[in-house]
Amino acid sequence: MAAHSSAVPDHVPFRTLPRSGTALIVSAVLVLLGLAALLLFRDSPGDPGRAWRAVQFNWLFWASLAQGMVMFAVALHLTNARWAWSVRRFALGGVAFLPVAWLLLGVVFLGHEAYFGEWLHSHGDHVIEAKRAWLSLPGMIARDYVGITILFGLSIRFAYLALRPDVYGAGRDDAERARYARLTGGWRGVEEEAHRSVGQMNVTGVVTALVFSLVWGMIGIDLAMSMMPHWYSTMFPVAFFIAAFHAGIAATTIAVVLLRPRLRLEQFITTSQFHDLGKLVFAFAVFWMYLNWSQYVVIWYGILPHEQVWFARRFDAPFTGFAKAVPMLIFVIPFLGLLSRPPKKVPAILAVFCGVILVGNWLERFMITTPSVYEGSTLPFGLLEIGVGLGFLGLFIFCYTWFMRSFPALPSPAFLNAHGAATIEIPVGDTAAAR
Repeated sequence: MAAHSSAVPDHVPFRTLPRSGTALIVSAVLVLLGLAALLLFRDSPGDPGRAWRAVQFNWLFWASLAQGMVMFAVALHLTNARWAWSVRRFALGGVAFLPVAWLLLGVVFLGHEAYFGEWLHSHGDHVIEAKRAWLSLPGMIARDYVGITILFGLSIRFAYLALRPDVYGAGRDDAERARYARLTGGWRGVEEEAHRSVGQMNVTGVVTALVFSLVWGMIGIDLAMSMMPHWYSTMFPVAFFIAAFHAGIAATTIAVVLLRPRLRLEQFITTSQFHDLGKLVFAFAVFWMYLNWSQYVVIWYGILPHEQVWFARRFDAPFTGFAKAVPMLIFVIPFLGLLSRPPKKVPAILAVFCGVILVGNWLERFMITTPSVYEGSTLPFGLLEIGVGLGFLGLFIFCYTWFMRSFPALPSPAFLNAHGAATIEIPVGDTAAAR
């Protein structure tokens, strides 16, 4: 990443996203659109499980995106990514959606008949019976909820540790001051709190990263791969959680581009940061393709029917177009568009490519689920799936803007010094209030 040579600033502005009713109105409208789509199109002729599958794959996408953003913040902390000091909070904001995702997983499991019917009602199938210890609905619900409770709990703990040193004594009103007071109970002083938080974040971050790879891989196995119980791939859970991390980087980049002007952070988030974010987006687009190609090519040259059936269902009609679109959106277009340096340095262009990647990731979640159980001749994709996606988007916008309104967008100098970020680039002569 780009090298930075200036010292840690003595003054960093305490800035939160300005309060506005626009985000709330947009969120409410999007959620209502999602609910309307479910009510109007839930009865799909010949495909009674379509509405449940729309909820399922959207949950997989939006929960992955939110957790992926948190894991991006964790990665930036653990690697002491000095170049990214001013964008870490934008990644950490994904944590606000995790409690909503925790609740909505219960809604997903209500539609279990639409996803797991093949093994729920199987009798005499020796392959499924051999996997029966794992393919048990009560066991699946229990382990998935235990897993995400631990993972989301660690993520929230990480966010708490990151925010605690920066909010003591702050607040624009009584409610905000009370919230900050709860976060800073037992205050020990700025320097001690900063060093304590950094030390605990080092441990919590490592544990969170390990738990993320295990739990999110398990979520991919349970909620996607098990829909075709005869098929399995050891690469599938890896590709599943790496796609989440890639989506987290892309979503963070879009958030930085959109919110930087409103937060007046042009002095702190410069072309250099966008260039580095662009390199990460590009690199993980290549890595995503590498993982999926590695999964595909082994199955292709193995010529084993029980392995090939998973790809055959996706390459054949009616999913052929989407099978081509997903790698185009996630890999080909970003690879060609971000291969050179200039596009990475232009925020608007970089955000467009990140948006293309997120659309590709959204369609990928559709493609790893629906074709496993759908046997019709017409593509089961339309206003229902788009509407539910917009509803989830509304929930995410509400949660994310709440976080950015409630907590400072930049870390304090005390936290940066405690983290050893001794070479952060800050414009000379910045006159923002000390923190």
